[in-house]
Amino acid sequence: MSLAASFLFLTPRAGVLVLLAALPLAALVIGARRVTRMRRLLGLPAPTAGRRRRHEATIVAVVALLALAATQPAIRTETPRRERTDAQAFVVVDVSRSMAAAPAASGPTRLARAKQIALALAPQFGDVSVGLATFTDRVLPDLFPTSDRATYDSAVSALTLESPPPREVNTVATTFDALQQVATEGFFAPGARKRAVIVVTDGESRPFDPRTVASALAAHGIRLGLVRVGSGADRVRRPDGTPEANFRPDPQGARLSISRLAAAAQAPTGPGAGAVLARSLGSGPSSVIGLQPRTRTLAPLPALLALVPLVLLLGGGSARRLLRGVTFGRPVASSRRARD
Repeated sequence: MSLAASFLFLTPRAGVLVLLAALPLAALVIGARRVTRMRRLLGLPAPTAGRRRRHEATIVAVVALLALAATQPAIRTETPRRERTDAQAFVVVDVSRSMAAAPAASGPTRLARAKQIALALAPQFGDVSVGLATFTDRVLPDLFPTSDRATYDSAVSALTLESPPPREVNTVATTFDALQQVATEGFFAPGARKRAVIVVTDGESRPFDPRTVASALAAHGIRLGLVRVGSGADRVRRPDGTPEANFRPDPQGARLSISRLAAAAQAPTGPGAGAVLARSLGSGPSSVIGLQPRTRTLAPLPALLALVPLVLLLGGGSARRLLRGVTFGRPVASSRRARD
């Protein structure tokens, strides 16, 4: 429900364009004087003043409506932004070197696909605050849980490979053992009793103990979800597009790691994991933490209305006859031909 609404112009300085109406009006006046002199010389009757006024009014209307559109009139509303007080969620994105792999030199990398998934996950949680973290051989928070989706989207867009880098240099940097840090290092607010973590990763991990990870998460009330990206066709490529010889994709090992951890933590997997976790959080109390502004521009309306006098101006009498002659979507002329 809107708490307030206001009318404003997004680009008010563009209103000076209305002064451009003076140019065609001046040209019209000069031309009219010349035509009047010629008529007097030739002895022709003068046209009615009403026709000249209609032309002037049409020109003014076109310019005024376009100038109004240029100022971008808009309505701004403010709606309350609510946030669950009993639940929070984290999206954890793998940023290890293997996430640079792609199926082709011009294809999207695993990280690019992971970012797309992360952007789609947050809206599934409704009014639950969602945070963002990166994942290699450690988990570090990039953004603590917030209900501001624009801030979350910006944080996801800023994710880059190995930023921050892993603590150890290893052929496979990622280890799922690091997920225990989400439970033990203050990622969630104390009042958030319902907690969810969804990990977006290629699944390539050093050996780990899935039971230990699952127990650590469960002990702190955290539900886990897993989304895997990548395939055996992916390769990490050099700037010239050739595959790196040191990178060896391990799709079978990745699937095994994901399945073992999912079994130990009873975690949903795949594209629907986010929706499953969101449902598991159920409903709960929420509070208003601020106002969410929304601006709707009205500029297309005067721009479209300007077409009406513009058609009349350019089309002259034929355009007016066409507009007057339309009956039930058919020109009168065609109706006459049908009767003949």
